[in-house]
Amino acid sequence: MTNSPIHRPSARSARGIAVAVLLLWLGLLSAFAQRPLGIDVSDYQSIINWTNVKKAGIDFAWTKASEGVSATESSLSTNMAHARNVGIPIGVYHYAHPETHVGLAGADQEATAFWSIAGSYITNGGNYLMPVVDIESDLSSASPAYTKATLSAWVNQWCSNVISRAASNGVVVKPIVYSYVSYASTWLDASVTNRTLWMAQYPGSPNPQTGNPSGTSPWAAAAWQCWQYSSTGTVPGVPGSCDLDVFNGTLAGLTNLVIGPRTNPPAFILQPSSRVADRGGAITFRTTAMGAHPLKYQWRFNGTNLLNATNNAYALTNIQVENAGGYAVVVTNNFGSLTGSVASLTVNPLFVPVFADNFDTNSAANWTLNKSSTDSRATFAYNYAGLGIPAAPNSTDSITNGLRLEANVSLGVVGAISLSPMGQSFTGDFRLHYDLWMNANGPFPAGGTGSTQHHTSGLGTTGDKVQWNTGTADGVWFAADGEGQSTDTSATLPDWRAYIGTTLQSAASGVYVGGTEANVRGNNHPYYLNVFPGGQPMPAAQAQSGWLEQGTIGFAWRDVVVNKTGSTVEWFIDGLKICSVAGVTLPSTNVFIGYWDSFSSLSANTNLCFGLVDNVRVEIPAIAPNLTSQPLAVAVKVTSNATFNITATGTPAPNYQWRFNGTNLAGATLASYTRTNVQYSQAGAYSVVVSNVAGVLVSSNALLSILPAAPAVFQTSVQLDGTLVLSLSGDAGATYFVETSTNLINWSALTNVSLSAATIQFNIGPTAPEAQRYFRARSAP
Repeated sequence: MTNSPIHRPSARSARGIAVAVLLLWLGLLSAFAQRPLGIDVSDYQSIINWTNVKKAGIDFAWTKASEGVSATESSLSTNMAHARNVGIPIGVYHYAHPETHVGLAGADQEATAFWSIAGSYITNGGNYLMPVVDIESDLSSASPAYTKATLSAWVNQWCSNVISRAASNGVVVKPIVYSYVSYASTWLDASVTNRTLWMAQYPGSPNPQTGNPSGTSPWAAAAWQCWQYSSTGTVPGVPGSCDLDVFNGTLAGLTNLVIGPRTNPPAFILQPSSRVADRGGAITFRTTAMGAHPLKYQWRFNGTNLLNATNNAYALTNIQVENAGGYAVVVTNNFGSLTGSVASLTVNPLFVPVFADNFDTNSAANWTLNKSSTDSRATFAYNYAGLGIPAAPNSTDSITNGLRLEANVSLGVVGAISLSPMGQSFTGDFRLHYDLWMNANGPFPAGGTGSTQHHTSGLGTTGDKVQWNTGTADGVWFAADGEGQSTDTSATLPDWRAYIGTTLQSAASGVYVGGTEANVRGNNHPYYLNVFPGGQPMPAAQAQSGWLEQGTIGFAWRDVVVNKTGSTVEWFIDGLKICSVAGVTLPSTNVFIGYWDSFSSLSANTNLCFGLVDNVRVEIPAIAPNLTSQPLAVAVKVTSNATFNITATGTPAPNYQWRFNGTNLAGATLASYTRTNVQYSQAGAYSVVVSNVAGVLVSSNALLSILPAAPAVFQTSVQLDGTLVLSLSGDAGATYFVETSTNLINWSALTNVSLSAATIQFNIGPTAPEAQRYFRARSAP
C-alpha cells in the first residue's frame, strides 16, 4: 500500500483502537473522581460539530493523523484546532505499513511522517499528544518476512523515534502499540517494553459504523462487545460493554500512559474578545480553556466577581451604559488558577435613523439597482419563512419579509449586485446598520458546489456602480462569505475582505483588527472563533446536512454595522470589530448593500445560495438637547394673554413639556406656550422639560406676574322711576368688585361686574333713604 490514498481503518480496526485508548483515558483521569467520555472521530472528520460534541459530554477525542510515509488526514489540522477551541483535547494515531516500509529505516521513515503531522500540533501549543502506532497490515507480504523479534524491533524503533523527537521539543510521551489479538500472538513479543500494548477484537462481524444518526452526535451509536489487553495484564483481559457515548465496566491496568503532564493547570485556548454594543443590545463573552478536569470559571467585571457567572460563557442582555467596562474570567482546577486577559465592552452612543427600509413591502422604487448582468437579482419583500428562517431580530412586527440577493444564478460566471437608496446623501458621522442572514448550499462544513459567495456593503459610493473588483467599485466597503470555504491565506479571494475602491486590502495592511498574519482574512483565524464559534445547524426546512465551521457567520441573523467617524470607517458584525480603515476621504455620500459570487462555479442548489438583508437603516449619532435660550419672565394684566418661548437644539429634534409650578400642563408640548385670559390664580413659575433619546433637560423657571386692572371710574344717574344707575369704566374683560358704604368707613359688597366692554351700566335699584351713599370698585381678586 505504499503511497496509497489515506486509509480509513475498518470498523474493527478504528473502533478497536478507540476502545482501548478511550478506556485508558478513563483510567488516566480516574484520580480526578470523574468519568470522562471519549470518541474516535477518524471516520467523521469532515462533518464534526465540535460544539455539539462538547455539549454531549465528550471529554477527549482522537483520530488518525498519518499513514505510511506520505498519506495524511486532510481534515486533521482543522479538527485539532476546532476540538481545542471548545476545550476537547485530541490525540492522534499513525496507521503503520511495516510490510512496505521494512526494516528500522522504514520505521524511522514512518515515525518522521507521523511527527511532521502530529508533532507540529504539540510544538505549536497543543496540550496533548497521543502517539499510537497501529499494526494490522498483512505482514506476510513483507520482504523479507517479519518475525516476532524483527517486527517488535520495528515497533520499538518507531516509538523510540517519536519519543526522541518529542523530548527534543520538551514533551514527554509514551507511545501505545495497537494490534489485534491474532496479530499480537503471532508477531509481537515481550521486547516491546517501553510502551503499553493494546489489542482489541470484535466477536463476529458487527459494524459499529452503520449510520450517522441525526441529533447532536456526528458518529455512529451502535454498541458492541470489546476486549482490551495490557502487556502486563492477563488473557483474555477485561471484558466490557462500550459504545461511543458511554463506557461501562471494570477498568484495570491503565496506568502506563502519559498524555501531557498529569497535573495540568488551566491554560487558555481562546480568550474573550472585546465587543461593542448598542444600548438595549445583547452580547456573550466566551472563553475556552484546557487543563485537568474539573475546570471552574468565575467572571469578573472591572475586577469584581459577578454573581452566578460561573460558566465558560457570560451573556449580557439589555445592555446599558453602566455595563461598559472590562470583563475577565478566572479559570481554576486542582492544580492552579489562571486569570485571563481583560475584554472591554464599549457601549455605543445613541443613534437615530435618517433613512430606513424594512422591506415588508416592495420598495424597489426607492432603490437604485446595479447588476453585473441579468444573472444577478434582488427580490423585495421576499418571505423567507418558507425556508425555515426566523424573523430578523430587529423586525419588531415579526414579519418575515426581507430583501433576497443572488448572484451567478444560472450562467456559471462571476457576478455581483449592489443597491443604493435613491436620492440620499449622508455626510458627517453616520453608520449603515442592518440584519444579515447568509444562506448556502451544503452538505457542510465544506459546502456544496458553488456555495462560497460574499455579502457586501459599504459607504461613500455614488450609488450607481456595481461593487466588485472589476474597476467600477468606489468608497470603502467590505465582504464576508457565509460558510468560510475560501482559502484562509488566499491573496485574492479570502473569507473576510476590505476594499478601498477596487483595491483589496492585504492581510499585512493593518486594516484587519485581528492582526496581520497571512490567515487573518480566513475564517479559521483565532480572532473570529470566540464570537463565531461555529456549529450553526441548517434550518430543518432546508433539509441540509452538517454544521458550519468555526469563524463563520452563515445560518444565523447577524447584526452588521459599517460606521464612519471622521475619516475612519469601521466594520462590525455582532459587535466584533472586523476592520478599521483610517485616513480615508470618501468619494461620494451614498451607501450600498450587495451580494457577490467571485467564483465562476455555479451553485449546485441556487435556491439555497443567497443573502438576506432586513431592517436597513442609516443612522446618525443622537445629540442631547441644548437650550440656546431660556424662557423669560412675563408680566401681564389680568385677563390678558401670556406667552413663553424657548429655543433648543438636539438630534433628533427635542420634545417639549411645559409645567406650571412643577406640574405638567396638558397639551403644552410646543417650543412656545401661551396662557390666554390669565387670571390671578395662574401667576407662578413656568418651566419646560426638553427631551430626546439622548437626554433630558429642564429649563429655568420663568415667573408669570399678573398686573391689576386699571382703576374703575363711576358715573351715576337717577332714572325717572327713582332707581340709581351706575356707569362703570375700566379694562375690558376685567372683573371688578363693587362695594358700598354710607360713612366711608364700613364697606359692604354690592356686586361684581365683568366688563365685556370698556364701560358698562347697571341699575342698583331705588335710591336709598340714606342721606348719603358711596360706591367704590376694585379689580379682582
